[in-house]
This record gives sequence, C-alpha cells and structure tokens, in this order.
Amino acid sequence: MKKTIKTGTRLLRDFAIIIGIVLIFTFNACDFFLEDDSEDTNGDTYTNGDDISNGTNGDDVSNGTNSTEDFEYYMNNNFPGLLVAYSVSEGSSPINLDQFPRVKQWLDSRAVTNKEKNYYGADLTRFPPAAREFIMNTQFTQERMEVVSRLNHTLETWWSDDNNAVLMRATYTIAPGYVGAGTIRTWGENARYRGSSTIWERYGEYAKFQTLRFRWDFTQLVEHLLRHDPMFAEIIEFAMQLSYEIEYDWENYSGYTGTVIPTPDKTYAVCDGYAKEVTERALGLSSVAAVERWTAPNHAWNVLELIDGRRLFFDLTWFDNEHINEETGAIYQTDDYGWANITFFEELFHYSNISYGSGLFLHSVGVLASRVEK
Repeated sequence: MKKTIKTGTRLLRDFAIIIGIVLIFTFNACDFFLEDDSEDTNGDTYTNGDDISNGTNGDDVSNGTNSTEDFEYYMNNNFPGLLVAYSVSEGSSPINLDQFPRVKQWLDSRAVTNKEKNYYGADLTRFPPAAREFIMNTQFTQERMEVVSRLNHTLETWWSDDNNAVLMRATYTIAPGYVGAGTIRTWGENARYRGSSTIWERYGEYAKFQTLRFRWDFTQLVEHLLRHDPMFAEIIEFAMQLSYEIEYDWENYSGYTGTVIPTPDKTYAVCDGYAKEVTERALGLSSVAAVERWTAPNHAWNVLELIDGRRLFFDLTWFDNEHINEETGAIYQTDDYGWANITFFEELFHYSNISYGSGLFLHSVGVLASRVEK
C-alpha cells in the first residue's frame, strides 16, 4: 500500500509538471499579459476634484464609430448657427500671418504630426493633444501595438455619446505559430480619456459648451477662421497682446489668499480695467467700427462691431491665458486662451461661463453701459 501511494504521487507530480510547462508555453506564446484591460487609466484635462470614474454619463462602447456622426453633423445638430458664424468666404485664400506674430505662434503650437494623423489606422487629430498623448504614450504604446505574436494591429477611437470622453479599442489577429493562430481579438475597450464630469451639475443644459469634444472642435473652427479672416486675426492679435500687457490683480480681487508674486512692468487690473482698456484702444484697429461696454453684477466686458457689420462678443478678462501657481504665488501664462469669451456666437458667449460667486451666467444678464464709434 505504501509503495502504491508513492507511485501514484509521483505520477500526479509528473503530470502537474507537464501541465505547468504547457501553460507557461501557452501564456508566453500568446503574450497573454497584454490581454488584460486593467490599465483603464483615465485622463482629465479639467481637474478641480472632478469625478473621473469609469462608465458614467452613458458612454457607448459597443462600436468603433462616433455616435454623433461627423464634425459638421455634430456642430449643426447641437449648435445651430455656429458653423455659419465661423464660416469663411468660398475660395478665400489663407492670409499672411507674419503680420500677426502672436496668432501665428498659437497656430504653430497646434501643428500635428503624421503619426497622429494615422496612428495604427486611427486619426487622433480629432481629439485634444492630451488625449492623443494618453493614447500613444500610456494606453496603446508602440511597444504594446507591435508585439510579434499580433498581426494587423489596428486602433479605433471615437467620441462617447455625451461627447465628454474619447473611447478606444485595439484589434489584432494572433500570428501563425502561436496558440489560437488566426483568431481575431480585441482589447482595451474599457480605456477612455475623459473630460470633467462636474459640468453636468454645474452648467445644466449648457454643459454642452463644456464637453471635451466641444472645447476641442470649437478651437478648430477658431483656427480655421484665424487662417482666413484678416479682421478676426487682427482682433485676436490685439487680444493676445493685451493679455500679455495686463496682469489680473490677484492680490486684491480674487479668491486666492496667498502671497502673490507680481510680474514686473505689467498693468494690474480686474474686469472693469480690462474692459476700459479695450474701450479705449480697440477703435484703433482697422477692423473695428464701434466698441460697446457691457456690465453685470461684479463684471464688465465689451462687444466689438466690425466694419462689415458682424458683432464680436469680447470678454478679455476671461479670455486671458493667465494663471496663478497656488503654491508659490507666481503668475504664468499658457496657450489655453478662453476662446468662448471672444466669439461671434452669442449663445456660446452667454452660457459658457458661470460666476462662482453668484452662480449666474453673467454674460446673459448684462446691460449696455456705453458705446463709442469711429
């Protein structure tokens, strides 16, 4: 009996060793570790404590197409009149941007690479730079997309149903010589790059102006108009220059309570000062026929009437690309101008910003304070 048990034990041990070898070969041959979708990393370009949990806001991950169709359909269906407001004359040629150096610098910063245009079959230029960065350098890196056991590795990317997240997945065929050869597999479906989820509660029906997709697609309209409309380019050059010259008076007129390190040789102002500078100087632009000053509780802005009759809603305070480092008190500038605050589209201007103090859409309750003409 004792010998029989010992012999049976050896047989079981030998069988287990064989099974282990087979499993090791199978896992290695299939590079199975890459099938794990646990790297469901999220990106959030608009922080401030936003909830970026997965699967919220009705994300559709059932297919690899945009649920809201193409760019034009999305704009016309959600923002009637916006494309018309930002249209250019048919057959118009790009303007010479050398006369607008700040505009040119901003446009140059938005250049895309051939890699982004066709990243394993996906056009990533439809998404913000931070989302592209996440896709190429975190979730679907070149290393993960070029595993030898995987052939025809392709990537699909599309917008979520709520237009506030970039969804994605990759598909490949298992190569010959590997277990499951010829099998088509998909992975990474749970990964997404998401915008702020607090916009729905804060902005209600006007959260449509805060989604990740709108913010990016709208800047593409801005970019196209800047390249073809010399009047718009002249005014934006003016706005960028003023944003550089004027520094918000963080120390006396903001919720920031730390020590501010002001930038030398700047003009310090709040919204009323910004609006005053625009009123006094905008008429010097060849494109501007009249300047209006509008006010609301604790805020002020302008409306410019162009020589061709268009009205450009113009809030330089909220357009300004200035920020403060809350740890050091240092002031710095970025390229993230508030494009919704200098716009031809009145609805966007009225409902793109809400006051943290009053909770009002201040642009929607403004009154005309003054008007000056050439």
